[in-house]
Amino acid sequence: MNRSGFSLIELLVALTLTAFVALLVSSILATAAWRLRDRSERMGLEQSIRVAAGAARALGEGLGGDGAGPDLTGLAPDAFVARATRASGVLCEAGTDAVVARSGQDWWSGTRAPAAGRDSLFVGSVDSTSTWHLVPLLGPPRAASCPDGAPGVAFATTIPPETLSRIGAGSPVRVVEPVEFRVYSSSGAQWIGQRLVATGEAIQPLAGPFAAGGVGFGYRGRGGMPAATPSEVSGLELRLGATTERAGGIGVARLAVARRDSIDLTVNLRNRP
Repeated sequence: MNRSGFSLIELLVALTLTAFVALLVSSILATAAWRLRDRSERMGLEQSIRVAAGAARALGEGLGGDGAGPDLTGLAPDAFVARATRASGVLCEAGTDAVVARSGQDWWSGTRAPAAGRDSLFVGSVDSTSTWHLVPLLGPPRAASCPDGAPGVAFATTIPPETLSRIGAGSPVRVVEPVEFRVYSSSGAQWIGQRLVATGEAIQPLAGPFAAGGVGFGYRGRGGMPAATPSEVSGLELRLGATTERAGGIGVARLAVARRDSIDLTVNLRNRP
C-alpha cells in the first residue's frame, strides 16, 4: 500500500502558484473595473454637457419680447427666470372671458395639460406677427366647438377690449409658465437645476456635476455688449466646465484622474433688438 503524499516543497510551490494566479486575476479584474468606471464617468460627463446645452438652447431660442415685455424676466450671474412654453396652438374664436383654440392633432401640441394659477396665455395679434398679449388662465381647459364646428378647447380668461380688438380667429396662442434655471453647489461640485416659480417648489437637478466655478450665465445686448436688464438681452450665454470627479467616487474608489470637458454656448433670442 502506497502511503506517499505531498512534500513540504511541493506544497509551497502549489501555494505560490495559486497566490500568483489569484493576484493576476485580481489585477485583471481591477483594471477592467477601473476602465468600466472611467468609461461610465466620461459618458456621464458628455451627457451632462449635452443635457445642459440642449435645455438652454431649447428654452433660449423660444424667448423673445413681443409687446408684453421680454420672456426673460429675471437675470443674475448664476440664475435666470424665463417664460417657458408648455403648449401652443391657433385660436378659432376669442371673447372677453374666454378664448377657443383648435384641438385637432395638426393644430394643438403640448407637453402637458394647461393649469390655472400656474400658466398664462400668450396670444398673438392677427394684425402683427411680432406683437403678443399676456392674459391670465383662470380655469382648467374644457372641450368646446369652433364656429365652423371643428373640435376645440376653451380657456377661461379676462381680455381687455383694446386687446380683444387685435386678436381673434387665426391668432397663435402659447401656454407659458415662469421657470427658474439656477446654478447650485452640492457634494463639492456645481449643478444646474430648475424649478417652477408659480408652484414654489425647491430646485430640482437638471444636469451635472460640473467643476467648481465652471458654470455661469452671461447676457449680451446689441453689438455684443453686456446687458444689465431683461429688456436689453438679445443673446443668452452659457459656460459649462464639466468634470467626472464626484465626491466619494463611483464604486470602491474615486477615479485617480478626473476627466474634464467644457463648452461655451450662445443662444440668440428671437425677435430681439
